[in-house]
Amino acid sequence: MRGHGMGRRQDGAPLRFGRRRLLVGTGAAAAAAVVGAVGTIGAARPASATALRQAKPVPSPIPGGIDTGPPVGFIHWFLPGPVNASTPFAKIPGLGLDVEPSTITDFKGFTAFAILSGQAEDSDGTVYNVEYDVRVMQGEYIAAGGSRQQGVFGFF
Repeated sequence: MRGHGMGRRQDGAPLRFGRRRLLVGTGAAAAAAVVGAVGTIGAARPASATALRQAKPVPSPIPGGIDTGPPVGFIHWFLPGPVNASTPFAKIPGLGLDVEPSTITDFKGFTAFAILSGQAEDSDGTVYNVEYDVRVMQGEYIAAGGSRQQGVFGFF
C-alpha cells in the first residue's frame, strides 16, 4: 500500500495536477452544476412560438455594476472575491467577499458562480487567453412589471 497523497506515474515520478487538469475539472464541475440546476426545473428543449408568448416577465438587473468600455459597455454585476485580487487576463478586481453574486434585483434564491480562466489554442496554433464568468440563479424574483415570478437563469 502506497499510503496517502498523490499517485505515481509508471516511471515512479509523482503525478502532477497541472493547469489543464484544473481547467478541465473545474469546467466539468461548472457544467455539471449548470445542468444540475436546470435539470431540477425540467428538461431543456427548444421554445415553441406558444411557449415564447407565454414566457415569464423579465427580471430587473441589479443597480450598479462596472463599465467595461467598448464594445461591451455597462454590465450589471459585481465580481465577488478578495479586494486585493483580480482576474489574470482582464485584471477585473475582486470587489469583496460580501458583494451581490446575483445579477437580478429583488431576488431570493440560490446563486452559484465560478470564474474560470486559462488558455485556448485554435487549429492554426494561435493561443488565446480566456476568462469565463459563469453564474446560475434559481429562485423567486419580482419582475420589472411588479409581478412575483420563479425561474432559473444562467449567465455565461
